Amino acid sequence: MLEAISAISSMVMAAVWVIYFQFFYFQYRRGNRPYLVVHHAQNESPESLCMLVNMSAEPVHIQVVQVVVKDRSGGERVLTVTDYERVLESRQPLQHSLRQGPLCPGEYLMLGSFRSIILGQKSEDEESVNRLREVESLEIRVAVIHGPSPFPVGARRVFAVHQNEGTRIVPYNVFTEQLTRRRNLSTVRKWLEQELHPENPGGTESDTSEQSADR
Repeated sequence: MLEAISAISSMVMAAVWVIYFQFFYFQYRRGNRPYLVVHHAQNESPESLCMLVNMSAEPVHIQVVQVVVKDRSGGERVLTVTDYERVLESRQPLQHSLRQGPLCPGEYLMLGSFRSIILGQKSEDEESVNRLREVESLEIRVAVIHGPSPFPVGARRVFAVHQNEGTRIVPYNVFTEQLTRRRNLSTVRKWLEQELHPENPGGTESDTSEQSADR
């Protein structure tokens, strides 16, 4: 009888340890997974600001910030967001024009107003209002290097541009899509290739990462 009770107790303890192990494992994975937020600040006006927020527990290195603008005529443009300001969580007045760079936990980047993101240098032109009316939607996408990850990861968020009672910028979803799994690697890699134009497009990451042109 005592042997049966002891065996049952051992099985129960083993089950408890397995549950605890799974709990801590999932907590560890969640804590080490990158999480980026494309934040639509203020209101639905084209003048409202767009921010990229690093909600990860680790820093990320930003390599590409792009916007895909779709016109009502069916056209599509892929633009690079080149000017943005890095702001610390402590709100220190750091004003830097960056193209890429590290973004620590709790930091966010001011990508600019939606008008400037969509129209770029043409945002102040007299025809900017008409150009904005031609836009149907925009997708903001980011490719980053996250410390614990051996391959680039990304995030994207899509916004619709409505023209009823003035121009309104409305997100399609309340969430920013996270492209952090291995199956997303080819998508994020294409974003990088569009920007960096590597000599060896489509190559895979390895520990050696051969740099020779003679391959």
